[in-house]
Amino acid sequence: MNLFRKNVFLRKTIREISMLLKKDYPNTYNAIMELEKEGFIKIEKVGKSKLCSIFLNQKIISLLSFLEEQESFERNIPNISKILEFKEFNEDIMLVTGSYVLEKQKKSSDIDLVLIVREKAFEKQKLLENLTSLMIPKIHVLVFSYKDFVDMLLDKKPNFGKEILDKHLIFRNVIKYYTLVNEAIEHGFKG
Repeated sequence: MNLFRKNVFLRKTIREISMLLKKDYPNTYNAIMELEKEGFIKIEKVGKSKLCSIFLNQKIISLLSFLEEQESFERNIPNISKILEFKEFNEDIMLVTGSYVLEKQKKSSDIDLVLIVREKAFEKQKLLENLTSLMIPKIHVLVFSYKDFVDMLLDKKPNFGKEILDKHLIFRNVIKYYTLVNEAIEHGFKG
């Protein structure tokens, strides 16, 4: 499932999946069949091939949420525990993007912290900037509304919303994040 978590638009044959995962075909086949039976993967016959993909239903979103949080908290992102204690942002989607996600940060790298909020984006950005202003490494705060995030995904041009989709560590409200991604998909977003 991690393969699909990294790319929710992935459509591959079982053989391609086994090669991507560097696992033998019979074990991959059995795992895919079990995931299909459980409702996590759909298999679509295209010609002689069977393409595997996911659709973002609640069951998938719940599983992806668990996997996202597990990976995020396994990383040692400086100050993230302190930031997560700020109660003012409990209802918001909080994630890190940039060099810390790619594990290519340098001593001088800042942390790109993204907050996706239902409302009051400007006020929340100023508040989070103030609360993190003395932290080292420096925290670079970006705040978007739910609508702005979905609009970025729907835009045909490359943008920061699509970069977030490709490279992120989500620390809070993963289910809300995938719900927004699913909303964009329902409105025509294809990755």
